[in-house]
Amino acid sequence: MQKVVIILILGAVIFSCKPDNKKRLEQLKAQREKINEQINELESQINGSKDQTEPRLYPVNVTEISPIRFEHFIEVQGTVDSENNIAVPAEMGGVVKKIHVQKGDAVRKGQLLAELDGSILEKNIEALKTNLELANTMYERQKRLWEQKIGSEMQYLQVKTQKESLEKQIAALNEQYKMTKITSPIAGTVDQVMIREGESAAPGFPAIRVVQLSDLKVKVELSEAYIISVKRNDPVTVKLPVINKELKLRVSAVSQVIDPNNRTFMLEINIPGREKDIRPNMIAVMVINDYISEKAIVVPQNTVQKTGSEDFVFVAEKNENEQWVARRRVVVPGRSYANRAEILSGLKAGEKIISFGFQNLADGQLISVVN
Repeated sequence: MQKVVIILILGAVIFSCKPDNKKRLEQLKAQREKINEQINELESQINGSKDQTEPRLYPVNVTEISPIRFEHFIEVQGTVDSENNIAVPAEMGGVVKKIHVQKGDAVRKGQLLAELDGSILEKNIEALKTNLELANTMYERQKRLWEQKIGSEMQYLQVKTQKESLEKQIAALNEQYKMTKITSPIAGTVDQVMIREGESAAPGFPAIRVVQLSDLKVKVELSEAYIISVKRNDPVTVKLPVINKELKLRVSAVSQVIDPNNRTFMLEINIPGREKDIRPNMIAVMVINDYISEKAIVVPQNTVQKTGSEDFVFVAEKNENEQWVARRRVVVPGRSYANRAEILSGLKAGEKIISFGFQNLADGQLISVVN
């Protein structure tokens, strides 16, 4: 009975305490929310004060501008050509009787390269020669008689005309017979044989190619925009990628006539005869210096930005507090080459152009120069 009484008394005490605990818990929570608000407010004040006293500085690299020599080059592709690169044709049609040369042979001017079948012409010439011998005999006899005032003048003229006619026919056949011979018009090297023995050769079509490697040149077509810029004797670099060779030469000839079809003009550069590795029709890249400025304001080409119709760069300057500031500067760019751009106006010597870290800058932004 005593135990039951104790339990009842404890239950009553616990029950009577529950409302006080809830109230206390609610008070503590309210205090915690108020303290959190005060903490947040203090943190905001501290962070705001820090931002005002320590602004963010963007790290950049700068390059001081000084006048330097600026050169602009034109790069254009051309081909190696030879003035004496001749595809020798057959002058008349016929069956190829004999080829006397092969690829790689050195030949002299006038050397026999190949011959066509001229047997019919040979027989005709022999027949006419026989008739000519008889005509000569009759002419000499009639001439002596005429000189002695024997016979008529008509007989003498007929015999003379017959003899001369046969001589002309033989001469014409001899010229035709020469056309069966394919000879080299120049001294050089046989580069290609395009006919075969036993096959028919067509008149006017290439038969054997002869090349003279001592007289090579590079030919290239340039846009008419450069016709004033490029002159004879200007220095030029010729690159031959196939043989990994580079030559320092000079412009040999500049055409003054514009091709109306493609609006270009022809440029030629002679190649010295000592260059034995160069062959006709090789690809050649010509690098021509078309512009020089001895004291130019030059900046990295990627630093020149564009917005609308304006080009601009960022330069680094110090403000009244001796802090580095990015300034947006409108410029007028000129020519560019090899990631360098000439600035015609907007910059001057001694200024510091921001060469790295300029992409996200704004005018007047504080910066930190790290180089």
